[in-house]
Amino acid sequence: MTIGERLRIARNAIGYTLEKVEQESNIGSSSLSDFENDKREPKFSQLSKLAEIYKRSIDFFLTDRMPSEPIMLWRDGPSNADQLKEPESEFRRLCQQYHKLELCTVETRKATFPQPDVVNPDQFSWRQAESFARKIHNDLCLGDIPSASLKKILEERYYVKIFHLEFSGSAISTVSEEFGPAILLNNRNTSWRRNYDLAHELFHLLTWNIFRTKSKEPCENEEKLADSFASKLLMPEESLKQRIDVMADEHEGLHLEQLDDLAREFGVSLDAMVYRISSLFRIKKEDTEQYLIAAKQLAKLHKSRESEEPETLPERYCDLAQRALRNGRLSIIQFAKYMGISYKKAQEYLADDEDFTDEEISIFIA
Repeated sequence: MTIGERLRIARNAIGYTLEKVEQESNIGSSSLSDFENDKREPKFSQLSKLAEIYKRSIDFFLTDRMPSEPIMLWRDGPSNADQLKEPESEFRRLCQQYHKLELCTVETRKATFPQPDVVNPDQFSWRQAESFARKIHNDLCLGDIPSASLKKILEERYYVKIFHLEFSGSAISTVSEEFGPAILLNNRNTSWRRNYDLAHELFHLLTWNIFRTKSKEPCENEEKLADSFASKLLMPEESLKQRIDVMADEHEGLHLEQLDDLAREFGVSLDAMVYRISSLFRIKKEDTEQYLIAAKQLAKLHKSRESEEPETLPERYCDLAQRALRNGRLSIIQFAKYMGISYKKAQEYLADDEDFTDEEISIFIA
């Protein structure tokens, strides 16, 4: 495949017109058209500029093998297909940069996820989603409040690449042969919404080889299974019942305010807690709907919960970037690009480490 063909693929993937690329690159649209139609090749400086605009590496245009595009699963994505392209491109770029940092620091680690017992997507039931959530809770050692540790365990023990960006949608998940499993969360959402989205997308990662063999897009049933899995993972039955036993009054009832406190403790929304309690204690559908209406009214009266905005880049990503910079595997310019900071700011990372030596220090355990 020629450079021209790859330039066209990269431009279409991000949803840009030639006029848009001309504005971004200061390269004339006639020249861009010539490049794409292989009438002439771009200079390396021009190709580097286009790679940056298209959120691709130079390797994408120069290597012999055309890398496969990973499937991107959206949660609450925009209806306009063109609005999907730019977030997907940025997400893919961040994942590829993360993988390059792993390569240049020799930290390309992979971990095997616990697998469900089902192999046929048509046979995945609600009961199996529930039992699978219990299995994952135990295997990942998530404790009484899973939302407190889920993200860190996925990043540090299973090497899932988790980023936060502002985009039109709630979450995107993917599993790539190149860089492995990854999740993108919307940093505009509240922390409890992000917790639920993370658990929801985790179901997709765990069942990727089951459902993606049948369809590239999740069906309605798969989404409902992912919701059921997320609910049971974040609000485990035993922990929830123990807290309810402590909080319930002499009539074995919970005030809505108490339920709201419980939702805060488990890091979920009040609506999610109402649904979980209704499922756990088999509350009638019409009663559940009344509780949800009351929950919305309560939310209007209560002061909004505080929710911190997350960092865009994972902690491990930043650590690997700094290690690559110190080891001379990453230039200051590359480091600045990977970290999304200025060149001047990037220089400060070296100044802080001016006494750092190349000698590796090891702790030997007898």
